[in-house]
Amino acid sequence: MRFYCPKCWKDFSEDLDICPYCGLKIKKFWDKLDRIEKLIISLNHPEDPTKLRSAWLLGKSGDKRALAPLVKICKNSTDPYLVRECVKAIAGIGGEGSIDILKEMCNHHAKMVRDTAQKAIEQLKTGPSSQ
Repeated sequence: MRFYCPKCWKDFSEDLDICPYCGLKIKKFWDKLDRIEKLIISLNHPEDPTKLRSAWLLGKSGDKRALAPLVKICKNSTDPYLVRECVKAIAGIGGEGSIDILKEMCNHHAKMVRDTAQKAIEQLKTGPSSQ
């Protein structure tokens, strides 16, 4: 198992209180954050599965604090899988501006992102399905 510093993202083999690289007091830092804040920070984790899981969980949370970080990833990430998961999360959260970024993602270079954005827009316009 590897442990990571949430500030510098260096990894180490044991669960440390203080990062040996940047000096962050890791446990004190994490203790002052709520679940959503931790997930938002984890969007920048060096391991792709952690980023994807964080985006998915943020989408399920419905917490609007996640919108800006998710939009930032959509606009800046080169990973189409992460962008697609962020598009789904933005659609799951909804709110002001979500349709605008989804429309923007309809022009993304990756077809899977474009398709996901289009589907999300249609679902937001028609409301939840009756499945």
